[in-house]
Amino acid sequence: MSGRTRPCPHCGTALPEDASFCPHCAQPVRPRREVVVPVRMWWKKVRLALWLAGLVLLAAGGLVLGMALYQAVTPNVYDAYGEVVYSNGNNSYHLYLTFQDNASGPQPEYTVQTEKYVAYDRASNLFITHVESGHNASPMFLQLVDTFYAQLIQPEDSPSPMTCSQPMYQAYDDDVALVTIVNLSGQSSPAELIWTFNMKNGDTIRLRQKLYLEQVETLDYYPEDYPMDTIEDPQVLVDQIAEEASPSAMVYLHLPPVHYEGGLTIRRRGVSLYGSVDEKNMRTSFTGPVVIAPEKKPVSFIQNIDFRGSGSGVGLTLSAESRVENCFFSGWDTGLLVTGDDWCDPVGCWFENNNTGFCFDSAGDYANYTRFECNTFRNNGTAVLLQQVPTNRTIDFIGSRFTGNGVNIDNPCGHPVDISYATFE
Repeated sequence: MSGRTRPCPHCGTALPEDASFCPHCAQPVRPRREVVVPVRMWWKKVRLALWLAGLVLLAAGGLVLGMALYQAVTPNVYDAYGEVVYSNGNNSYHLYLTFQDNASGPQPEYTVQTEKYVAYDRASNLFITHVESGHNASPMFLQLVDTFYAQLIQPEDSPSPMTCSQPMYQAYDDDVALVTIVNLSGQSSPAELIWTFNMKNGDTIRLRQKLYLEQVETLDYYPEDYPMDTIEDPQVLVDQIAEEASPSAMVYLHLPPVHYEGGLTIRRRGVSLYGSVDEKNMRTSFTGPVVIAPEKKPVSFIQNIDFRGSGSGVGLTLSAESRVENCFFSGWDTGLLVTGDDWCDPVGCWFENNNTGFCFDSAGDYANYTRFECNTFRNNGTAVLLQQVPTNRTIDFIGSRFTGNGVNIDNPCGHPVDISYATFE
């Protein structure tokens, strides 16, 4: 072997300097180098994108978690017209407002027909039911309430601003949770009634109702302007009014202190009858039956009239929403009969010597004024007969007097009555 040599790194045999393989031990004598493959640029971009996406997802996850935590600790505000569903834990409650006495559904808007110079009051009723069952949930929901109040939003320049009471509990209907009384007149401006509930958990519920007014025409008929001296005259006038007056008009017939030998029938449209008294203390009176059962049914008022029968028939039959005040009923099989599906409340009336003084036999679902106050029932076979009465609102006979009757109150329908402040002799 000539030239420069180097030993085999494995067995030590001398090998030429440029040898790459040892024939004695069959091993390579030159060290191997790892080849570095260059990384393509597109993969760098993918890794960068994945890294950035990871940051975005991490941030988004933190945002979602933050929002969830924020919502968990921040009170909710519910604001709606007429009705709202409120959930607390496993319970969901349906709250709604209506100016009707029965649970007929929400009234986000309500229009009152008014006469220009007449004052009115309307009751806004709150109903609360379980969403799933539909059953009354008032007691359970009200336990969750911290405070509640009502307010009216209306123009500052209203000629006759509306006012409202604060929500209050009432006893006339177990299904009504709370009631607010709104006072208004025919000159009031439209307004918005807002009920606010501040819940113990910090939530706020606002329920709203819009109130509108529709002025109706008022028509007064006086004996100085129209014949009313005989029993035929009022009937002719009532029929004429039905032909000429607007169906929405409020009609008031002011009767002279005449003793009418006969009765009166009002069927086509509602008419209010106002009696009068002369200097000899003689009042407007009818000896025959009076029937008010109009097709068009605005509220009818019957005031200061004597209904004097001869032992049979019905003195006054009402099939229209009515109020009877300061009237006298004597000598009838039934003095005052309320029938159809309407409501009537006698106030300050006198029932004497009738087989039945006052009979309520109405199959309706609406009630108005339930204080049948300051009436006198004297020497009747049955003073009061409650055959059918709309709703389950308690009739209060406050200030009424029962004396000498065979039966004071016959109540076959089992309607709730309050006689705590009535007098029985």
